[in-house]
Amino acid sequence: MNFIFVSAIIVYRVGDHMKKVIIFIFVMIMVTGCSVSRLDNSNLDMIVNTMLSQKINLSNRISKGYKYYLPKGVKILDNTEYNEKLYSNYNTYYLYVDIISYHYKSKIDYKKNNYSYYYKKLNGGYIDVINMSDKYYVKFQYNYSKMEAIIDKKDLNKVITDMSYILSSIKYNDIVINSFIENNVPNGTEEKFVIDKPTENEQTFLDYVNTYDNYVGDEKVEEDNDTINNATTNTEDELN
Repeated sequence: MNFIFVSAIIVYRVGDHMKKVIIFIFVMIMVTGCSVSRLDNSNLDMIVNTMLSQKINLSNRISKGYKYYLPKGVKILDNTEYNEKLYSNYNTYYLYVDIISYHYKSKIDYKKNNYSYYYKKLNGGYIDVINMSDKYYVKFQYNYSKMEAIIDKKDLNKVITDMSYILSSIKYNDIVINSFIENNVPNGTEEKFVIDKPTENEQTFLDYVNTYDNYVGDEKVEEDNDTINNATTNTEDELN
């Protein structure tokens, strides 16, 4: 009742145009107040649609056979060729770049989890946010790469935004990838080369986190400057 009373006073004291705006906002708050989950999903939809529709041509991180844009505030903790461990705002992200699927243009076969809080099928990928009681397990596959993280609900928007930036900005180097495959496939065969890559087994990822992720959050993580593309001078603000 206090909120309604204060709103009425504000509406009374402003002009006709502002009255319409305030009344509209007030109605939207009252209508959506009973459907928080649906509103959250709409926000995630908006973030994903907006981010993936942008043509991100920036890159500040180069690795073997690919490069991508690392958003401001996201740090590199560890990397092993096609797997990288990233960190931002006390959350750890795991990035897997699948150059073999890219080379062969492999299709993704994934079924929605029964406990999905949010699920969205993408062109050549998907986002699946699974409710794990007190945490949320994010799986985001796009552009022949995949990111995973276990986070708090309050961080969903930020994490999905970061992952969208990274995955949509990945650019593959065909020359390096072709050379890698040619040098690792037996001579004269048509057999597809296979490297270790993430599976769709949820327990595999959780076991990995529990066994190897001993990192204690600290915002003073140093960036991996040795692999930064110094030629790129554009900043994240240029995307807006």
